[in-house]
Amino acid sequence: MTPTPAADAFAIVVAVRPADEAKTRLAGAFGADTRRALVYAMLDDVLAAARAAHGGALYVLTPDESYGPTAARHGASLLPDRGRGFNPAVCTALTLPTLRDLPGALILPVDLPQARADDLRAVLDALATGAAEVVLVPSADGGTAALGLRPPSVMAPHFGEQSAAAHRAAARAGGLTLRELHPASLAADIDTPEDLAAVRDSVGPATRAVLATLAPHWPPVTP
Repeated sequence: MTPTPAADAFAIVVAVRPADEAKTRLAGAFGADTRRALVYAMLDDVLAAARAAHGGALYVLTPDESYGPTAARHGASLLPDRGRGFNPAVCTALTLPTLRDLPGALILPVDLPQARADDLRAVLDALATGAAEVVLVPSADGGTAALGLRPPSVMAPHFGEQSAAAHRAAARAGGLTLRELHPASLAADIDTPEDLAAVRDSVGPATRAVLATLAPHWPPVTP
């Protein structure tokens, strides 16, 4: 029998768009400089949680090399994204030599600044048991907060609106065993100002510091 690899033999991949393009749905509440600061802060917090959960390979998938110093602080490496779109970039990354020969990979979007290390570790451990080829963490809005694939090429990712249903369907079509987890800190990703307001008390220190610079003007007080 082939031994089950330890979770640290897997990789975590955090995908993030260029800082000038990311989180455009926050534009109604925040100016461009604040959105840029938030994206860097979210990446910092997600990588901190990922590194606390995981002693293995950690990557930032992006076409924006300005994230390099943030990645380096957490022992993460940049993976090239040629700017063809989120899902094509993830698919391409999973075929690179650095990932394709690993037993599995966990893909995270950057907008999870409230992610806790113990929740990320639970997802990795579920993937490492070998009981499921796909581990899905759906977000409250029907999207995908985390996707574990064993091996990395077992299924193409379908991140985006209602992507949890798309991932379930793809796993079913491929005859793959799927396990769903619902860790509390991964229940919501940050797409809108309302999403951010809902998790503001549980975000990591980098995102909290950016939000602190906006007080007392944000979040706005409801009449």
